[in-house]
Amino acid sequence: MPTPLPQELFDAFAAGVYLLFGLVHADLWWRRRERRGHLWLAGACGFALLVDLTGMASRHVVPEPPSLLDAANLLGVGGATVCLLELALSLERRRAGRLTRGIEAGVLVLAPAAGLTLEPALLHPALLLCALLLAQALLRAVRAARAGRRGAGTVARGFVFLALCLLADVAMELGWIPRREGLPAVGFIVLFLASAKALADRQDQEQQELAELRIDLERRVEERTLALQEANERLAAASRTDALTGLPNRRGFVEAGEAELERFRRSGRPFSIVLADIDHFKSVNDRFGHATGDEALRAVAEAIRRNLRAQDVVARWGGEEFIFLLPETGEAGATRAADFVREQVAASPIELAGEPLPLTLSARVAEHRAERTLDATLAAADRALYRAKEAGRNRVMAG
Repeated sequence: MPTPLPQELFDAFAAGVYLLFGLVHADLWWRRRERRGHLWLAGACGFALLVDLTGMASRHVVPEPPSLLDAANLLGVGGATVCLLELALSLERRRAGRLTRGIEAGVLVLAPAAGLTLEPALLHPALLLCALLLAQALLRAVRAARAGRRGAGTVARGFVFLALCLLADVAMELGWIPRREGLPAVGFIVLFLASAKALADRQDQEQQELAELRIDLERRVEERTLALQEANERLAAASRTDALTGLPNRRGFVEAGEAELERFRRSGRPFSIVLADIDHFKSVNDRFGHATGDEALRAVAEAIRRNLRAQDVVARWGGEEFIFLLPETGEAGATRAADFVREQVAASPIELAGEPLPLTLSARVAEHRAERTLDATLAAADRALYRAKEAGRNRVMAG
């Protein structure tokens, strides 16, 4: 067996590099199909391996290279240039146009046909088209680098190195410079290493962009969630608020009453409820209209709120009725508080076209008792109202 030549050793080394790179990037593409750059790099490695193996076979298997080996060799050359162009396009995140696709298809058909015949009429156009595709790939890589695509500059430098190696190989074939074997393979290996680094850098960039996008998305979701919570809180507050007076409505008062009832059960401290009604309010609406009636309701609501403690709860119970919740207040204290409010309302008539419109309240007081429910205390206050009205209105009575 002849001693292996250095060229054979280098060809074997290059074949191993092509195979390793091809398998790794084919696996990366298989895992993430949208990363087409890995597919084209794996294809370029596969076709380069085909060129390397057919070159070794044509030199050492038989004395005269058969036409099938030449066809396979030129197919590898054409396929590698097509894959390299597609790799460069993927750096720009673009796809080849119809003209480029046509040229690529022509190369893949013309190259093996030229290898079968070795006719210059086919061989020279095939090699020229391969050179054009490689030049276009170089230009695409340079454009991607100038556009700021991450890793494109590394690939562009790899293409430049490959182009210089191929030009040097042509010069050696023409006898212009001394012969050095394996120079094209060195160019391809350097380009593949540069492409692998570029794809890894771009993957890192995509991961960083995804992380930033996730952070931005989480921020937006948080903002939308807070906005939704605020909107829900406003809706909840609106559902507990009387739109005309700004006081709590019946629902808001019942919730406050339930909370006070729980405190009463824990501490035993008393609380009282006062139910008040504007006397003869229907006549106000009938004589002056509902707009004046609404103004009167707002004026009375303000007077009640102003003349009670901060911890007291004042709500509009419905129509012309108002209700007070007086924490830590027994019946006697609640009666005094309600009577004071009644006096203040009577002493503060609203102005209507420059004329005062006197308003008075009838109120009823009910202290909550342990044996009662909240509804029972409310019913007791309601019964006392009628007694207050029957006794002549503008007065406070306890239930």
